[in-house]
Amino acid sequence: MLVGLLFANHEVEELFDARLAQQARLLLTLSGNIEKLDSNVNAISPLLIDEANTDPSVGHKYESKIFYQIWRDDELKIASDSMTLLQQEEDTDGYGNAIADHYQWRTFTLSQMAGNLKVMVAERSDVRGEIADQIVFQTLFPEILAWPILAFLVWAAVGFGLEPLQQLAQRIQKITPTKLEPIEMSSVPEELRPVKNALNGLLMEIDFLMEREKRWIADAAHELRTPLSILRVHAENAASAENEIERNQSLLQLTLGVDRSTRIVSQLLALARLEHQKTVIKTETDVLAISRSMIAGILPLAWKKHIEISLDVEDDKSWNCYVESNHIEILLQNLISNAIKFSPNESMIHVAWTQSGNQVELNVIDSGKGVNQDDLQRLTERFFRCGEVEGAGLGLSIVKNIVDKYQGSLFFKETKPNGLTVCVRLPVLSVIFDNQE
Repeated sequence: MLVGLLFANHEVEELFDARLAQQARLLLTLSGNIEKLDSNVNAISPLLIDEANTDPSVGHKYESKIFYQIWRDDELKIASDSMTLLQQEEDTDGYGNAIADHYQWRTFTLSQMAGNLKVMVAERSDVRGEIADQIVFQTLFPEILAWPILAFLVWAAVGFGLEPLQQLAQRIQKITPTKLEPIEMSSVPEELRPVKNALNGLLMEIDFLMEREKRWIADAAHELRTPLSILRVHAENAASAENEIERNQSLLQLTLGVDRSTRIVSQLLALARLEHQKTVIKTETDVLAISRSMIAGILPLAWKKHIEISLDVEDDKSWNCYVESNHIEILLQNLISNAIKFSPNESMIHVAWTQSGNQVELNVIDSGKGVNQDDLQRLTERFFRCGEVEGAGLGLSIVKNIVDKYQGSLFFKETKPNGLTVCVRLPVLSVIFDNQE
């Protein structure tokens, strides 16, 4: 505002200066016949403007504050009636300042060398300032008067427009870690709808992750409670054993219990990692090589029960597919371990890979007692145990999670005369990633 006032005042001052210059040029033109005037100073009187006898109702009160004087050969020839002789600070043409009768004057001097003429037009600076102030005030007063009104209207408009945003902020402030409910609003502007939807999506994702973490902790606590209690019993038995044989037996059971607890924790961690991983990595994997490696590594467990494991593949097929190698390893380890666990001593387990079109099929066939029809539907449930065989009930749940990540399928069928066949079908090559994209 201050800059605007200064700029407006400056422009008005320039307008007044331009008027002085225009008046001086007009007087200089009209004074072309000045040589006809009597050089006697007393003869000037008739040529002075009789301002006192003019009708005050005609004209303007500021007329008496604007004066002029015309000189020829440094002799005053014509002047305003109430003109006080002024002397510029610098005796040169153009704008200048002078002081007379205790007033500051703004002057403009113009000379004509041909007739030795000089014209000076002057205006009182205080009058100029008063007029300039009035012009600036009258120009800016409507704006000054309108500013509070405009400010109020802008404040009201912004407040009304931001009301939905304030409501949204209030809803967000009510969200707590224990209460991650979606934001519900009766009316949402189109501009805020994407923000609301994105926040609700984020809240749902956070709620899902927190629930999953709670479930994992609950699962871990549930599965480790009994093994840890058993470990304590074996440790107490070993400490209170009366002879070396009892102590060694308790220590052996303690070691087996530690192995079982370690296996449970490993499976829980593997399941948590699989659930957390939303996308699969494009890694070309030789499933045949991994199968051979996994079978070789798990054979000692099978030999304890005198179980043989065979690997059947079609030699003329290419077994490179885009499945992460660690996923294939986890899948094979759980399926073959389950088959060993449920197969009787001195039996056979078959691992077979076949390929048809855009799918590879893995079949793990054991020689166990099989599973009744009611239990077949529950085999992939967490912590579901079939029969009296020890286990955490997580192996097939982990397998199901891996299969789902690759848009595959998992199903079970009875093996004649006895046993169970676990069949896994996975899409290969670009099929998986075309579906993701």
